[in-house]
Amino acid sequence: MKRHRDFARLRRPSKRSRLAAEAFALFVALPAVFLIEISRSITTVIILGGLAYVAAIIWRFRLNRAFSFGLARYRELAPVFVRFVVFAILTTIAVAVIMPEYLFYVVRENPRLWLLILGVYCCFSVYPQTIVYRGFFMERYRPLLRSDGMLVLANAIAFSWAHTLIANPLVYSFTFIGGILFSITYLRTRSLLAVAIEHALYGFWLFTVGLGMYFAFPAP
Repeated sequence: MKRHRDFARLRRPSKRSRLAAEAFALFVALPAVFLIEISRSITTVIILGGLAYVAAIIWRFRLNRAFSFGLARYRELAPVFVRFVVFAILTTIAVAVIMPEYLFYVVRENPRLWLLILGVYCCFSVYPQTIVYRGFFMERYRPLLRSDGMLVLANAIAFSWAHTLIANPLVYSFTFIGGILFSITYLRTRSLLAVAIEHALYGFWLFTVGLGMYFAFPAP
C-alpha cells in the first residue's frame, strides 16, 4: 500500500515539473560532463554523486519493490536469444568482410584479458546500467510520458547519450538500438535479470567479435 501511495504522489500535476527537471539533470546534463574539459577526479565525483542520488530515490520511494530480480519465463526469453543469434551472425559477417584482421583478435591474442574484462564489464557496467536505465528510469519517469512507445524512445535516447565518454557515431547507434531492445524486454518481462542477460550478451559479443575498440576495449 505504501508503494502505491508513493507512485500516486508522483503522478500529481504539481510533481511533474520537478520530475522532468530531475530526469533532465540525471540523464541529460550529468552525462554531458564527459564532454567538458575538467579533471577526471571532478568528473568521477559528479557521476558518483548522481548515482548516490538515484540510490537515495530508489530507497526513499521503495522503487526496488517494483523491480523483479528473478528470471523471466522461457517463452518470454526466447525472442531475446533469437535476436542475439541474428545479431551475432550479421556482425561476424560484417567484421570478416570489412576488417578481417580484427575478427576475434582479443580471444586469439589474449584470452585471459578477454575473460577478465568480460567479468568486470558484467559486474560493474551491465547490471548497474540495467538498474539505473531500465528499473529506475522506466518506473520513475513513466508518469511523464503518454505511452510505452514514448517511454521506450526516451529510454533509448537517454541510454545512447550516456555513452558520451566514448562518443562516436557507431557507439551512439548501437546503444540507441540496444536501448530500444532492452527497454522492450523490460516492459515485456518486468525482469531486470532478463534485461541484464540480454545486455551482457550483446556487449560480450561486440567485444568478442572484434568491435570492442569502439567501446573502449583493447585493440590489437
